[in-house]
Amino acid sequence: MKKLFIEETPHKIGSEIELYGWVDSKRDHKNIIFIDLRDRTGIVQVVGDQQFKELNSEDVIYVKGLVKKRPENLINPKLKTGKIEIEAKQLKIITKAKPVPIPVNTDGYEIDEEIRLKYRYLDLRRQRMFNNLLLKSKITTYIRNYLTKEGFLEIETPILTKTTPEGARDFLVPSRLQKGNFYALPQSPQQYKQLLMVAGIERYFQIARCFRDEDPRKDRAYGEFTQLDLEMSFVTQEDILNLTEDLFTKLVKEIFPEKKIQQIPWPRISHDHAREKYGSDKPDLRRNKKDKAEFAFAWIIDFPLFKEQSEEDYFYGSGKAKFAPSHHMFTAPHPDDIPLLDKDPLKVRGLQHDLVLNGFEVGGGSIRIHDPKIQKKVFELIGFSEEQKKQFSHMIEAFSYGVPPHGGIAPGIDRFLFAALGEPSIREVVAFPTSSGGKTSVMDAPSDASEEQLRELGITITNKKTKPNLFNQITELLNENGMEYKILEHDPVYTSEEAAKVRGTQLKHGAKALIMFADKKPIMLVLPADRKVDTKKFKSDYKVHDLRMATAQEVRKVTNVEIGALPPFGNLFDIPLYLDSKLGENETIFFNAGLHTKSIKMEYKDFEKVTKPEIGNFSV
Repeated sequence: MKKLFIEETPHKIGSEIELYGWVDSKRDHKNIIFIDLRDRTGIVQVVGDQQFKELNSEDVIYVKGLVKKRPENLINPKLKTGKIEIEAKQLKIITKAKPVPIPVNTDGYEIDEEIRLKYRYLDLRRQRMFNNLLLKSKITTYIRNYLTKEGFLEIETPILTKTTPEGARDFLVPSRLQKGNFYALPQSPQQYKQLLMVAGIERYFQIARCFRDEDPRKDRAYGEFTQLDLEMSFVTQEDILNLTEDLFTKLVKEIFPEKKIQQIPWPRISHDHAREKYGSDKPDLRRNKKDKAEFAFAWIIDFPLFKEQSEEDYFYGSGKAKFAPSHHMFTAPHPDDIPLLDKDPLKVRGLQHDLVLNGFEVGGGSIRIHDPKIQKKVFELIGFSEEQKKQFSHMIEAFSYGVPPHGGIAPGIDRFLFAALGEPSIREVVAFPTSSGGKTSVMDAPSDASEEQLRELGITITNKKTKPNLFNQITELLNENGMEYKILEHDPVYTSEEAAKVRGTQLKHGAKALIMFADKKPIMLVLPADRKVDTKKFKSDYKVHDLRMATAQEVRKVTNVEIGALPPFGNLFDIPLYLDSKLGENETIFFNAGLHTKSIKMEYKDFEKVTKPEIGNFSV
């Protein structure tokens, strides 16, 4: 086992040590070669001789050497190890690394997110990403220790559960043993934690994985997320707010000592007042919104129990009932408002509480309904059919055997950290997130199931939409027009630079295809890969008022192709094609063929004939 991390090396001056890690960089000064050796804790300079010549960035190595002080004039104040260096005595190359497709020694914000997710195992090597995961680990450890001292039991609840209408689409899992029936992945452990209160556990928590098939936002990942789930018996709303506030106040002091909480106790704002004064039920109360060290927590309370139901509330009354729960159907009404359930449900306040941080909702909870009669009344008001009521019969049955008053809260761990760090997306604090298009990073999921697997589950897919084979469409188009071309197969490439390198060509020979929106309509611009679009000139030449680059998600929607594989054939996507005349200075051009692993080489004049573009001069 590795016994020493790089961050510990400054305490080993004069000692001979053994280190393992990755080559971060190399500087060759002929007789002396310096490398920066990196592990998860930091970087240290290692001094070696000619045996270091064969090292490349990201090689995994073992070094045995002497820890020495650096001369005063060579101290690097930017590194924790900047006052020392390692004089190598022995080197072993454990594994060699081929050139990495993305740099890992920057913050990574400048790299297209789709590419970062494709190579997430490399992306996680960058220090910023490691620090995010380290903070997340510290947060969950602190929470566990705090709640355990407060008498909470950590209890796991099932991942394979029952599909019930809870406010978002379920992910369904077919059952092999009970063909035709399905499990659902839990949107939250909501029902299980309430059943634990019936069981007399009294104080429960879990660092829970939750699954919701809902559209992503910058503060919400598609598919799955992690939340602190806790529930308590014999409590009031005040008890829940006080415990949560104490937990997170102490957590911030311990984990984020450089941060300051703007106001303690946290302000408590009614839902109506928040909407009226701030125009939002998750207001950003920071005095200086540019100050990343400022935390402005707040509680939003006194939510309406119901809202008017719309067609979007398909999981309740399918838009046919008058009311939908504003939180969920287990939230208790304010005791003073119970008579209004029969008279004017929209005026009923719920005992719901939302935890807000810097303009983001990072948690929500409530006091739960523990009276079966009130629970049945809520089901009726939101338009539950008899079949839907049966889906919750286990809850009603359990509550008939004596249920204590109870309530809880579920702060999102990912969302809290995202808000606390001021990251641009929640995906920056998740090790292997799904992309905005719903693909699981690295694994390329979801994927097809084999016919044998489907047969075993008793499933037949009758309306599967197959993705058109774009590569075949391109070659068929070229063949129909009698064009000569050559297919190049190679390792996956995701950028023009990678493509030029793997093809062994200059960057200018590549035909780069860009999807843009001109006055809100999609178009394709094709230009040499070493040039950029002169948007001002294009707008002037073609009388366009608004011109912008399509997002990765928009590119997929328009073309059904991932960025990095888009071929320069606007006609295959039924969108206008504009060709920069600079590309015509090349006799031969190369372009992506709808796949990351295949390119096509052909003469420019033939390409122009088969694509029939509008030709202009719009690159710089």
